[in-house]
Amino acid sequence: MSTKANPVTIGAFVVGAIVLVVAALVVLGSGKFFTKTTKAVCFFTGDVMGLNVGAPVKFKGVDVGSVADVRLRIPEETAVVTPENIKAGVRMPVIVEIDNEKVTAEGATTTLDETRLKHLIELGLRAQLVSQSLVTGLLLVKLDFMPDVPPKFVLGPESKLLEIPTAPTSLEQIQAVVQDVVRRLEAIDLERLVGAATGALEGVDQLMKSPGLKEAVDQLPTTLANVNSAVTSVKDLAARFNTEQGPLLQSLRGTSDKAGVALESAVTTLRSMQSLLAPDAPLAVELATTLRELAAASHSVRLLADTLDRNPSAIVRGTEVQAKK
Repeated sequence: MSTKANPVTIGAFVVGAIVLVVAALVVLGSGKFFTKTTKAVCFFTGDVMGLNVGAPVKFKGVDVGSVADVRLRIPEETAVVTPENIKAGVRMPVIVEIDNEKVTAEGATTTLDETRLKHLIELGLRAQLVSQSLVTGLLLVKLDFMPDVPPKFVLGPESKLLEIPTAPTSLEQIQAVVQDVVRRLEAIDLERLVGAATGALEGVDQLMKSPGLKEAVDQLPTTLANVNSAVTSVKDLAARFNTEQGPLLQSLRGTSDKAGVALESAVTTLRSMQSLLAPDAPLAVELATTLRELAAASHSVRLLADTLDRNPSAIVRGTEVQAKK
């Protein structure tokens, strides 16, 4: 006599077979079973809320992989434990899988393996969290060249897992700028600045209310009128001098020349008379004194003539020596 089959067992086998077939179709259909990938880790310091497993990894807008895992890493216990140390040491390691066959070079498919990724990191490749959609709040990992961002590695060089340095998000950059501005404002002694400004305003108020300032303002029109009158007089004097300086200088030149000739003639005559007298005679002594004075006068006349030739305006402004004195 045959044993009756158990319907539950048959149903379980059928359901299991269907699940296996569906799983095989999903795995084989997605192509990941035959895809070669490179794993890398990105250590983010900011909030990763909205970054889920399976989120895309994009390089210049092209899907080159996906997020495999999101973890939390806290610093090891040290002798000094403070909230600042804990906050500074918290990292969110995000494991990403990069599709090696998503890149083409000069029309041919190339591999984005670990060696090529290391070279790209040296050229400035960085990972950054960006928003997929403002509506959903989901995030993705963006890969791009940011050579201005210095690389900060968390893992040592002996690590077997490739590390891609990260760059702060736009929001984190804004927060850093705001915090820096707040720190600068806190460092300013606002009380002292307000006190100094108040004192300056009080001084200005006292000056504006002082009787001396009012008197000076009242006298300002008269002072300006006097200044204008003086300027006009100087202009008139300069105009007259420009008009008359030619004849005046010519007359002075002729007079100085005649005076020079007369003085030289007198000196010659007196020297002739001195030769006829005894050296010790009173008249000879007086003649010698007169000769010296006439010689000095003749020298002065020559200097005047030379000065007028070089600088005609000296009769108005005086010589440089007189100006210095």
